[in-house]
Amino acid sequence: AIAQDWVHDSQGGLMPKPANSTSASIAKWIKFNPREFTLPPNGRQVVRFSISVPKNAVPEERRGVIFFAPAFQSSGLAVKTQIGVVIYAAIKPIKRMFEVGLPKASLNGARQAVITIDLAAIGNAHCRLTGQFRLSDPSGKVVEEGRITEEVFLPGERRTIAVSGNKALAPGAYRLHLEVESYGTTNVFRRDYEIQLQG
Repeated sequence: AIAQDWVHDSQGGLMPKPANSTSASIAKWIKFNPREFTLPPNGRQVVRFSISVPKNAVPEERRGVIFFAPAFQSSGLAVKTQIGVVIYAAIKPIKRMFEVGLPKASLNGARQAVITIDLAAIGNAHCRLTGQFRLSDPSGKVVEEGRITEEVFLPGERRTIAVSGNKALAPGAYRLHLEVESYGTTNVFRRDYEIQLQG
């Protein structure tokens, strides 16, 4: 078992980094028992880990990923297997805060609505953002709605996401109702926008 750091790539995917290479590293605080072990076919092994937080640690979130990988490959077909477990450690007090930028809307080639939203985590802990959107025509009739699936944002991270509808819509004026919330907070962003859908 080894501990490494990790960050997000531009698409929000996990990207491992060497241990203690980021300011949010937790690698040197982790201890394993056992660190190395031999696992027979169909065998099981319990691995325990502990996190020792220094007394002078500042309030923030630390993170890492614990990898389990074979020390060598057997003969025959070479297959590299690596299992990772992401961990977070919160040194309180932490604040999960996020902001939502002005959304943009358009029609794709199938005349389906595409909503792009600029999101950011601005506190000292990660945010797991989810939400929903709803489009209404000028008469107030709801013509499209959908969900924003969970996206993880690390502290200070800003990223643009896109959500799409599945109904063919005519170009024109619509009202967009947008809701965004984060796990671990009671704050919910709710706002209506007057938009023009053009393809």
